[in-house]
Parts: sequence; structure tokens; C-alpha cells
Amino acid sequence: MARHKMSSVDTAWLRMDSPTNLMMIVGVMVFERPIDLERLASLIEGRLLVYPRFRQHVVDDGVAAWWVDDEHFDLESHLLTVRLPGAGGERELQDFVGRLAAEPLAPGKPLWQFHVIEDYEGGSALVARIHHCIADGIALIGVLLNLTDTDPDAPDTPRVLPRTARPKTRRLAALAHMAEEGVERVLRDLGQFGPLGAQVQTLLSRAVPAITALSPLADTAARMASPLTGPLTSTVESALDQGLRMGSAMVAKYSRWVDDPTEAADAARMAVGVAQELAYLATMPTDTPTRLKGRVGKVKRVAWSAPISLTRVKDVGYVLGCSVNDVLLASVAGAIRSYLTDRGDRVPPDALLRAFVPVNLRARDKIHQLGNHFGLVGLELPIGVANPIERVFEVRRRMNGLKNGYQAVVSMALLGVLGYVPRAIQRQALALLSDKGTAVMTNVPGPTEPLYLAGCRIAQTMFWVPQSGNVGVGVSILSYAGGVQFGLMTDRRLCPDPDAIIRRFEPEFEKLVTSLMWLEHGQVGADAAAFDALFTASTDHAGSAPRPCSTKPRARRGRQAARTNAGAIA
Repeated sequence: MARHKMSSVDTAWLRMDSPTNLMMIVGVMVFERPIDLERLASLIEGRLLVYPRFRQHVVDDGVAAWWVDDEHFDLESHLLTVRLPGAGGERELQDFVGRLAAEPLAPGKPLWQFHVIEDYEGGSALVARIHHCIADGIALIGVLLNLTDTDPDAPDTPRVLPRTARPKTRRLAALAHMAEEGVERVLRDLGQFGPLGAQVQTLLSRAVPAITALSPLADTAARMASPLTGPLTSTVESALDQGLRMGSAMVAKYSRWVDDPTEAADAARMAVGVAQELAYLATMPTDTPTRLKGRVGKVKRVAWSAPISLTRVKDVGYVLGCSVNDVLLASVAGAIRSYLTDRGDRVPPDALLRAFVPVNLRARDKIHQLGNHFGLVGLELPIGVANPIERVFEVRRRMNGLKNGYQAVVSMALLGVLGYVPRAIQRQALALLSDKGTAVMTNVPGPTEPLYLAGCRIAQTMFWVPQSGNVGVGVSILSYAGGVQFGLMTDRRLCPDPDAIIRRFEPEFEKLVTSLMWLEHGQVGADAAAFDALFTASTDHAGSAPRPCSTKPRARRGRQAARTNAGAIA
């Protein structure tokens, strides 16, 4: 019976489960026609179960956790069929997904489960639940896509996983030595940050022996330093948007230092940067209090939007000189702002909602490996900014400020450290971080062409990563087959009606489109109140926001208008 020790980072995710927030990644696929269950089971056998983790259960002895082969594995206990009650439509499916998100996976069995929803709107739906200790969201998207084909008539051929090269021990040892020295320096520096710094100092000092043995930071760096072709930034780009390069500078510095240890100056600057990021995480102020922030309960709510055209989003980004990611996140911020103000809440102009955003740290040649290889950065969404164009520019400014930092790799290293310490200490440390934010947010570019599972076209797909501690909002943005979709998972105590936020997503995007048209004709300046009045008047008379023609010549004129007004707006 095979038995493999779980990595420290994966162990941290395993032990992060709480009664109010379970560490499961939850996904939904909607099919245009009923799916063949026997064919689906055959695909799972030949394409999912080739990953050993899906046939293994977890044994945690309190000191370490282990992957152990399940000698009594039974696919029928992991592939279930369900019929929704009542009308069996989207609302019933959302209620069902919300209930599953709060229901623990069965202990003593492999930590995953699929529910096939029969007779759903003339087709079928599939709800997948997979524990975060198996893999992160980026890896699991790859796992689920391994089940699919681009041709509905493609044969259900089993797929064998490619082998990946092992990291060079010389590089790993060198980086482990550097990590040991870096952590000791960080421990010394934390003393100057008062009681909170001393608390984190105490937590980390208990884990120094484990770091000395094999630093998670060194392990991450070794993966990043594996021989690759082309620039390393593409591994990070796959986690968010094609234009997003968070952590690329950090990855490049690791690679140069390992290949040429004489670059001591870069290594020293990196150590200082890591220390600064750790100190910032320890002393980071909390974001603006809103009704979306507070103690969470055990009941979850789920909602998702209809897809909007990805081409239109790209056109707006082109006009403003911003990435698709900037445009979408600004629309999310606008939807949340609108939700709060419509409920009578005061949202000051400087209000910020911090969302923890995962950043992929998996090397390109490790793309088929499971496990967790990502870090987190805290993105502060400017929900206090009323003007949609100003909001996009502010999101872009904040995203640019995160791109060259060390926050992602530092957060992953901390998770690795916490995987070695007792659960009580781990929960205390995680609470310090989770209380600083309101949401967890993912924005992943998915397949550009339609996909088929067991011959059935996937009409819609969405997934959510879990929240931890008292974070009660999960935001998911996923592009697929030319559309982009916005999904929300909330705690019922904090937000019983996530659909009320979802419904505002497309109107907020349309506000941005409309404001660009007005800018082109010189109708709107920096005054947010004037903008809101104009937009309200336009929607009252016309019933909906006007949509400008999406052509490149108009886009070029709009970009010039936006740049002309950028000084006043941004």
C-alpha cells in the first residue's frame, strides 16, 4: 500500500478546514444535452484517476499528513446523480451548490466528489468538489480540462500523464541555505514592529528547525529555477490575465541567483524585499468595514451571471490602455459599491475592499503536477471611487504596484511554515491575515473554444476557491469560449442575496462603455456626481445604457479622449 508524505503547504490547506469555511474548490459545468453516465465514468477512469491523488485518502497523525492508497476505492461513492427539486432551474442549482459548499467531504475516502444533475434545463449539469490539499485552482482546471475534448466525436482515449524532471539537488541545497539565513534575518527585523510583530516573530521562530531541514521558500524557488525555455513570466500570466505579470521580477531574480551565485547584490536585495513583504503582512491594516465583513456562519449562497462578450471587454481595455483584468476588476468594484449604496450604507471615497488574489508559481514544466504552488497578494479594490473610468485607472495603478513585489512567494513560504506547526498556532496566524481582508478573488482565462465532455458541449462553466478564517466572500471571474462570467459565493450572515451583486456586474461594465462614449464627445470630466447624473438620465429615458460601436477607429479616438482626460480623472 503506497504511502507518501504530504507537502507542508498542502498540509496547511488540509488543516485549514473549519466548520464555517471548508477548504474545497467547487466547480459547475452546464451541458446542452443530457450526459451519458457510463461514458462519463469511463472518462473519469481513464483521465482523472491517472492522477494518484484521486485514488488516495489522507491520514493525519497530528505531526504529519500522508497520502495513502485507498484499497477499497469505489467510483460509485464519488460519482453521484441528483434531480433538483421544484422547477429544477438555475435558482435550484445555485441553492444545491451552496449546500454542497458547506457539506464536508467524507473522511477516510479520497477527498473529491462529482454530482451529476439530471434533467437540468433540457441537458445536464456537473457539480465538482475537490479538497484544496489535492491541488490549487490552476492545477485543478488542468485536471478537469483533461477530461474534455475540442471535438464532440473524439474517442474517449485514456491519457497518460507526462513525467516531469526533478529539481537539481545542488540548487535546492543552495536555496535552502539562503532561506535559512533570510528567515533568521526576518525574525530579527520583526521585533521593531511592536506587539503584532513580536507575535508573528514567536510563531515563526518555532518553525525555524523545519525551515532549516527543507525550507518551503527554497522548495518554491527551486521549482521556479528549473530549466525552462523562454521567459518565466508565462507561468504567472496563466494564473490571472495575459497582461498580468505579478511576481515575474521575483522569479527572474531567483533564476539568476541560482545560475550565478556571484550575483550577491541581487540576492541581498531579494532578502530585503522578502523581509519587507513579511513585515508588511504582519502589520497590514484592515480594509474598510462593510456589511460584507464580519463573523461567518455555516450556510453559503452561490450565484453567477450570464456571460458577456470578451471582445467588448478587450475593446474597452484597448481604449483605456488597461488590461482585461483591470477592466473586469473595476466592474467588480463597481458592482459591490452599488450593492452597498443601494442598501443605504455609506461608502466613503477612500473606501477599499481587500481581496486576496492567488498568483501561480508553478513552473511551465510542472503544469501537470498536483499540489499547491501559488502565493497570495492582497489587492485593494477602490469601491469608494464613483467614476467608472477613474476606478479602472485606480485598479490599474494598484495592480502595477503588486507586479514586482515578493508578496506571493512570501505568502506561500508562510503557508509551508504553518504546515509544520500545531493547528492552534496555524489558525491563530491565519486569523491575523484573513481578518485583514473581505474576499478571495480569482480571475482565470479559460479555453477560447467550446469544449466537450463525453460528447456533450459545455455551455457554461464556473468555479470558486474556498475562503478561510472569517473571509465570507468568494469572487470568481472565468473566460470561456468568447465570453466572460462573474460568479459569487457568500456567507449567508454577511450577504444572503449574492444575486443582487451579480445583477450589477454587467450594468457596471455598461457604465464604463457609456462613459467612454461620452468622453469621446467631451461630455464628461472628472466630476463623478455629474457623471452619475448623466448616466441616470440616459438610462431613465432610454431604458438601458447606449452601446457605442466597437470598431478600432472609434477605439483609437476614444483612447485619445481618455488620455486627454486622464489627468483630471486619474
